[in-house]
Amino acid sequence: MESVAAPTQREGAPNVRSVIWTVKERLSFRSLDKEVVEPGICTACYGCVSFCTANELNVLTIKKDKPTYLDEKKCLEDGICYLICPRTSDLDKAIENKFGSKGPIGSFVSIRSLRTTNKKIAKVACDGGFVTSLLHFMLDTKKIDGAVLSRKATLWNNEPMIATKLEDLIRCAGSSLAQSKSIHGLGDLTTYAPILSALRDRNLLDQSKLAVVGTPCQTLTIRKMQLLHIVPSHMVRFIIGLFCFENFLMHGDGRKYLVDKIGADLDQIERINLKDDFTVRLKDGRISHIDLDGLGPIVRSECLACMDFSNNVADVSVGGIGSPDGYTTVIVRNDAAQKLINQAISQGYIEETDVKGVVEKIEKMAERKSRRGRRVLAERKAAASHSGRV
Repeated sequence: MESVAAPTQREGAPNVRSVIWTVKERLSFRSLDKEVVEPGICTACYGCVSFCTANELNVLTIKKDKPTYLDEKKCLEDGICYLICPRTSDLDKAIENKFGSKGPIGSFVSIRSLRTTNKKIAKVACDGGFVTSLLHFMLDTKKIDGAVLSRKATLWNNEPMIATKLEDLIRCAGSSLAQSKSIHGLGDLTTYAPILSALRDRNLLDQSKLAVVGTPCQTLTIRKMQLLHIVPSHMVRFIIGLFCFENFLMHGDGRKYLVDKIGADLDQIERINLKDDFTVRLKDGRISHIDLDGLGPIVRSECLACMDFSNNVADVSVGGIGSPDGYTTVIVRNDAAQKLINQAISQGYIEETDVKGVVEKIEKMAERKSRRGRRVLAERKAAASHSGRV
């Protein structure tokens, strides 16, 4: 297929190789734990665990939703886990220069409002079904061999998977409050699904071209891996980034809070959607709208330190904000992605409508998240420094 990668590295970008060696000489997971995990700003992407250089030695593991040492003595101390973490900054300048990520919503060639033409997809989709239909088109035309997604078994049960046919894509369509059993237990409920774990699946040997759908932290981890040529990031040919204001983690009190807000038990939820607010559709047809600022009791605390709403380093970024109901807002970030979408439209997989004022709405939400993220990040680093952890 045609390259759908973002622009090549621009003039003035730092030498990535020199950054790598500088970090390798001074950092290991101990530094990552001290600077990211302990201050409470870990995104739970688990890239450090999934792509640890000593992965087969079981150096790192996950406990209570956080990465930690399992056997510190076997750590190779090469700094890779530190470099690919979305919360570290050593590669920020290189990422900015290569992918045009600077600014509230990053660089782009167009912003469009699109939806699927497939009735089966539309029935289960969250915002217009654009993502599912674009992936369907890419599979049908052999532009990809598979798509790394989160599969929804039930509202409360998700797991990462590699979709290779339309039936797989439909199973993954829509939103849920589920967590991934492949990583977590069955305790708390979360909107986050750690799809990066699927990239280390041995079955990838049969998949040479992959698309990935992920949150900003997952996307940034992949882009950093691509800068460093870490296997299997070379297989990722196209990234669809989700708009993300925050993810949700519900303990007992959080579940009770949401039940009170929607006036129904959680098992009565048919679909959730994040647009200008948190929208819950119940099985009896009722719809509840909750302002994003009123979701504190169920927000995953670590997500509050994130500053990327519009997934600035993806090939296309998607969400519902700014588009009419039943359509997906799509930020197209490079010419190859634009061409791909136009091909999907011309072959009848997707259709488009005109909208105005979308950029302003996205920028407003992005700036809102960025302000909060800067404040929370500063507060937590200051608290960690005061306690002697950083």
